[in-house]
Amino acid sequence: MIDARDTLLERMTIDLIGPEAPDELISDRPTDRYLTGILFPPRTTISPEDDDEASDADDADAVGTALDGVKAASAFRPSSAGLSFAVHPMGSAPRLRVRVEGAHYRPESTANESPDTAKKRVRSWRRDPQFAEMSLDLAELRKQVAPVISLASSGLAGVSLHCRIAPWGDILLVTLAATNDARPTEARSRAANEEATLFQFSLTVECEDECRFVPKPDRVASGSDEDDARASALLYRNVQQFAVGHTCSAMWDEPVDGTVRRVRTSWFPEATVHVVSAEGDTEFQQGDARLPLAASWLASEDNASLFAGLTSFVDAYAHWISRMEGAVLGMSEEHVEQAQLHMNRCRTAEQRMRVGISLLESSPDVLTAFRLANAALALQYSWRINPQPPELVWRPFQLGFALLCLESIAKPDSSDRNTMDLLWFPTGGGKTEAYLLLTAFTIFLRRLRAAGNPSGAGVTTFMRYTLRLLTIQQFERAAALICACEMVRRGKVKLQKVSLPTHFASDMPISLGLWVGEGATPNTVAQAEQVLGSDAESSPAQLRSCPCCHEVLDWRISADKARVEVRCLTETCDIGQELSLFPIWTVDEDVYREQPTLLIGTVDKYAQITRNQKTGCLFGIGTAADSPELVIQDELHLISGPLGSLAGLYETAIDELCRSEGGVRSKVIGSTATIRRAEDQINALFDRRSFQFPPPGLDHTNSGFAIEDRDVPGRRYLGISTVGRSAKFTQQAVAASLLQAATDQTLSGDQRDGYWTLVYYFNSLRELGGALVLMRDDVARSIRDYASRRPGEVERDAGMQIELTSRVRSSDIPKHLKDLERAWNDPDHVDIVLASNMISVGMDVSRLGLMVVNGQPKTIAEYIQATSRVGRSQKAPGLVITLFNAAKSRDRSRYETFASWHSSLYRDVEATSVTPFAPRARDRALHAPYVAMVRHLVDGMENPGAIEQHQKEAEALLETIIARIERIDPVEAEAARAQLNSFLDNWFDRHGLKDYWQDYGEALLTSAEAAAERGNKARFTGQKPTPNSLRSVEASASYVLLERGSDRETNP
Repeated sequence: MIDARDTLLERMTIDLIGPEAPDELISDRPTDRYLTGILFPPRTTISPEDDDEASDADDADAVGTALDGVKAASAFRPSSAGLSFAVHPMGSAPRLRVRVEGAHYRPESTANESPDTAKKRVRSWRRDPQFAEMSLDLAELRKQVAPVISLASSGLAGVSLHCRIAPWGDILLVTLAATNDARPTEARSRAANEEATLFQFSLTVECEDECRFVPKPDRVASGSDEDDARASALLYRNVQQFAVGHTCSAMWDEPVDGTVRRVRTSWFPEATVHVVSAEGDTEFQQGDARLPLAASWLASEDNASLFAGLTSFVDAYAHWISRMEGAVLGMSEEHVEQAQLHMNRCRTAEQRMRVGISLLESSPDVLTAFRLANAALALQYSWRINPQPPELVWRPFQLGFALLCLESIAKPDSSDRNTMDLLWFPTGGGKTEAYLLLTAFTIFLRRLRAAGNPSGAGVTTFMRYTLRLLTIQQFERAAALICACEMVRRGKVKLQKVSLPTHFASDMPISLGLWVGEGATPNTVAQAEQVLGSDAESSPAQLRSCPCCHEVLDWRISADKARVEVRCLTETCDIGQELSLFPIWTVDEDVYREQPTLLIGTVDKYAQITRNQKTGCLFGIGTAADSPELVIQDELHLISGPLGSLAGLYETAIDELCRSEGGVRSKVIGSTATIRRAEDQINALFDRRSFQFPPPGLDHTNSGFAIEDRDVPGRRYLGISTVGRSAKFTQQAVAASLLQAATDQTLSGDQRDGYWTLVYYFNSLRELGGALVLMRDDVARSIRDYASRRPGEVERDAGMQIELTSRVRSSDIPKHLKDLERAWNDPDHVDIVLASNMISVGMDVSRLGLMVVNGQPKTIAEYIQATSRVGRSQKAPGLVITLFNAAKSRDRSRYETFASWHSSLYRDVEATSVTPFAPRARDRALHAPYVAMVRHLVDGMENPGAIEQHQKEAEALLETIIARIERIDPVEAEAARAQLNSFLDNWFDRHGLKDYWQDYGEALLTSAEAAAERGNKARFTGQKPTPNSLRSVEASASYVLLERGSDRETNP
């Protein structure tokens, strides 16, 4: 069966570059019909109606400054394009075979027109293909200064080839660029200008005699002190760049023996990012290594077979390591040291997994918890609609990560307790399921060890995210897990090798809480009562369907109006009948009362620990429950920049609030698909060592647990530049071509469905806002045009659009995600999704296969995350079209080197910056975690006025903070001490305060916004401005609108 993506790209090439036929006759002007692949006559200016590039380049939300943009009115359309590459001479007369192709369009009169009439008004244009081919003697050309070769005698009039050759060691760096030198016969004639324009330009170069292509040398020094840089040099040592484009991009054949046959220009450069198989290396497919991957087997197999199977699994990894260690011996000297370091880390992972198995053998509680966790996950999996495979089978990296972390979770005195284990795996690989297994394990182990005592209740696990979309989607997954765990606790799951302890039946329910901002869920039951059943943005009903039967859930206020309850009313639902009330809480008031077992929240919500006394119960403070034992930070790479810095500050308090009475810290695990210098970020955020799993091997294509799979269609990326065109014209032309192409009659229903919904990704809300009208009007007209060019084709109505951005109400997000699952022939299907970086993590809709990215995102990490939202199913392998704005230097560079950097995407991921104790961050909120610690950890400090009675405890906590800063950023320790001492002195001076936080009254703290408003009116009360959310990072400034000519204030 033909790849549907080939059909889409073939049609788009015809629509936007041409031609439809070698000698086609078209009715509209070629420059109106075709988008790119064009060399214009010299000094052809961009028309005023196309002059919107500069405004796009000046976008304040995009990377760079206004200097990156070139005012289109002062720019010229491209008249040259070419390639740079490297060749290795193997004799005295190296030669290149060069072929330049293109086409001119000549005006052609119709049968009913005289030549004079046709000259005045051209009705149609006939394509005139041309080419020039020649052999270039590099030795002769080197003797000349910037040689220029006219191609007129070779068959391409009006075009010249400019050459530049420079030696670099024992190779030659060659640049060949063709220019259109044609001058219109009539200066002001549009038709004459069309005739002088060269369309469908291409340049192809082959090595002819005594030379061969070699990779372009990296001008950046290869040596580096950074571990990540050395690791990348090792892992991507076989990824090579053979050419770079100029104005256009460059492509080349598949390398063989370190060289390629030809290099060529490309206006639509393409690259395939191959699928990373989570099935792991072939070692995991042999013998007994696969036995322990079945969750039901792990839950029910007898002990001897279980331990033997798990040992065989780890042995498979050990065999892989041994193979890699053998390969190190044959490596070049520059990589040996780094390769040995990688192998050492792999051996560390192996040993930790073996320690986990030993703990299962020696600890009955740990083994029981492990079995129950697998039983719960197997039950949850069975609730899926048509699950494939029919039963839960762990991927090797998921089971490996669980075994790796078992000991440090189960043993408070483990040497790895203070190590943050980071699960690194490409998006869509199943990271969520891996840490849900560990979540269930931790929950059951805590209940088993508590033996019915209240210490086993309370919040066991914190799961933290940064974005609403991600939080809500993961909340749905977690709801299924918690319901399954609760069914296991109640004895409703058949267990063959486990006898549930009798106290399980009387234990507190295993429950789930959602702890997010008031904009998503109400803070009180009274507020929830007002919005339930309405279309209000904030709603407690964040779970729409039952995890088991998938019918709509019933949300209501309890009869005594004390809580918000959720039920499944379907009579045939297994859990609906057993769980008369789902143990799920989404309103803050309910969360503080119930103290749910698993608490999911956004990182910025944790700012409430300073403001709200009730938050202490979530850490077991003031209750009989133990403190949380496991902290999960998903998508670690998002905890960076200003948000990450404030999160690191508040982590100072969270870490201490989670500390047990014996002084044991919580275990922290995390996950990411895109991060660099993770150890620095983890140290700054969590004051912990880090360990990446799986550790890297010797090549980016195989880490033992993850291998590149070239047998499965990978995600295809294609680049398009706006060079010589308006950015908006390019946007609508690409969208229209793709949308209409999905109707192609050669596509089956399944193929059509994968590419029917177009996800259009924008880097800023401003750009997205401009596209709303564009999609409704211009795209519709272009669809009509493209359909009319193909006889018998019916134009598509693509009017159903939705938006997934921060502007969308939280209550609408679940509905939008459900709508995206509707097939192409569903009357309520979605045609276009206008999206921002809100979807870059968390959106998981398997049917989506098509995306357009409008401009290079700010970071490579965001680009990887965003484009990974499509092509998550083999039914619809992803197709990503990236539009590069030629008015931005960064976009131009990425476009001209498209093929090379897509072959090593993860290599270019930027390092994240987190500086929680830098002066700006300290000024903003250093006092906030300190107040939280004093308020919650010192008995009798419910009232801030009691500080004088607890001076010693307060000073001891201050030293705890300073000790942390000395470990993380020792340079800032003394300055931080001075700031905290000054704050504490001020606190002592303001004895008698009754409130910690008041925006408009006497208190220790106030919100930054309220402080800014009072400061504008010169009313200072001594309250310390404090963030109410970690999102409010920048300093606040109020403004007042004044009527012109008047001092009267309006709308402050």
